[in-house]
Amino acid sequence: MEGATPDVKKRRASKPKVRTGCTACKTRRVKCDETKPACYKCQEYGSFCEYQLPRPAVAAPLPQDRGRDLVFIQPRPLQLIASPPDPFSYNEVEGRYYRLFHEKLAFDLSGYFEAPFWTRLIPQQCHHEPAIKDAIFALSALYKSAISSKTNTVNLDDEHVKFALVKQSHAISSLRKTLSSGQPQMSLALVGSLLFSCFESFHGDWETATQQVYSGLNILKRLSEDERRDATNGLVDIGLEVGLTFRRLEMQILSFLAMNPMLEHPFNDMNIEEIKLDMPDQFTTFNEAFTAATNLAISILRHSRASARCGDDSGSRDLIEQQQQCLQGRMDQWNKAYEPVFLEVCQNPVGREYLGVLQLRICMWKCEIMIATSMANTEVAFDNFTAQFQRITHFARHLLRKDQEVRESVGPRLQYGMGLIMALFYTATRCRDVSVRREAIAILREWPCTNGIWHSLQAAKVAEWIASIEEECCGVLKFIPEDCRVKLQSLKVSLQKGVIAVECMQYSVNGVLEPRTTNLHWL
Repeated sequence: MEGATPDVKKRRASKPKVRTGCTACKTRRVKCDETKPACYKCQEYGSFCEYQLPRPAVAAPLPQDRGRDLVFIQPRPLQLIASPPDPFSYNEVEGRYYRLFHEKLAFDLSGYFEAPFWTRLIPQQCHHEPAIKDAIFALSALYKSAISSKTNTVNLDDEHVKFALVKQSHAISSLRKTLSSGQPQMSLALVGSLLFSCFESFHGDWETATQQVYSGLNILKRLSEDERRDATNGLVDIGLEVGLTFRRLEMQILSFLAMNPMLEHPFNDMNIEEIKLDMPDQFTTFNEAFTAATNLAISILRHSRASARCGDDSGSRDLIEQQQQCLQGRMDQWNKAYEPVFLEVCQNPVGREYLGVLQLRICMWKCEIMIATSMANTEVAFDNFTAQFQRITHFARHLLRKDQEVRESVGPRLQYGMGLIMALFYTATRCRDVSVRREAIAILREWPCTNGIWHSLQAAKVAEWIASIEEECCGVLKFIPEDCRVKLQSLKVSLQKGVIAVECMQYSVNGVLEPRTTNLHWL
């Protein structure tokens, strides 16, 4: 203060001090990025950001409607990150749904790896795009419904779902209004399709979810081909991240169709773009390995479904056999490139990264069995992989226990990545070792979760029925003979409200292949 006049000193002393910055960052003695609507340092350290922008001189008036007529949620301290000029302010109820997204749902949607789309981009865009904001409210409300349900499923009659449907309608209307403004908004349409597909898959409408996924993939393709696209809406740099997220959603749909080969694909006539499967000698990061595994898994799932439906056409079988050999080679390359990453991370078996590499390893073990048995014409072929099925169930239970420790709370897991449901359902239906298949079913029931259009309780119900009709046929035998086994290439599972319609083929006591059908009530 040397050199300043007494008047200047007086004015400086009387000027009110504004405290800014994030107390969490200051506690850790790291630099808080105060130029962003969210503190990236806190996100990196896994903490909820406490950064607050300076308050304006005159506080904005509180909204008169505090949302008392909407949805009651247990009150929590509200710490929303919003900039003063944000025209899309939250009321109290909306703020709690947003906090649920920020603290829990974004974590589940990201899986076990860094996903800036969910943790950074979407929260930022909620302050600029009303369609995105309402879509997040809708998705979070469905998630809240599942948390509140005894079966960890969405309760279609509760207040959270009613709120979700209203907000979803608002999101669709806002998106249509923005897209009809005459300005290029392809990137916004891309994100909208992604959020809507997540909503529909979580809501249980897998056909509408599939339509949204392929609509988004078409938009993504157009964006990549259009060199003159508009770059002023702030969303154009997300193509790679959103594209990979769509691939994961597509993988969940294709895995469901691969397990139900006789179920008609509503978009079979679409021109599906071929995926490049080039593999490096060694992956440098987990995200690189995850991206390659996602693309490889999609190709294997398409191949598995095609091989189940090709019939006795020799031309088709020759082509599928060539695909099998190619995919087996790519699978071997991926395993070799992934092994150093897997071994390095497993030296410190704690935290999200360990869970991520282990989950990926389990899912690719499943893919190895799928590609090795894709051309088999007998169910006995799966008996050669009993040890691999045991390994899947053992590490799946280990992973879910570790996951519970990370969460420190009980609740459903909503993941749109690899997930474990399909791997456990595949084990429960393909492995005929009674103890292994029963362990897989028990895990599905013990840890209810959602992976895209898959729900673990639905999968467990179908697997239990298949196991029961096979085991009742073989009596006291621990080994299930071929003529007692369900022909899983004939499986068709149709999901309806509270009911699962299942069809398959099984040999009768007279040695004739006959249809078996049932309606399973799972709620």
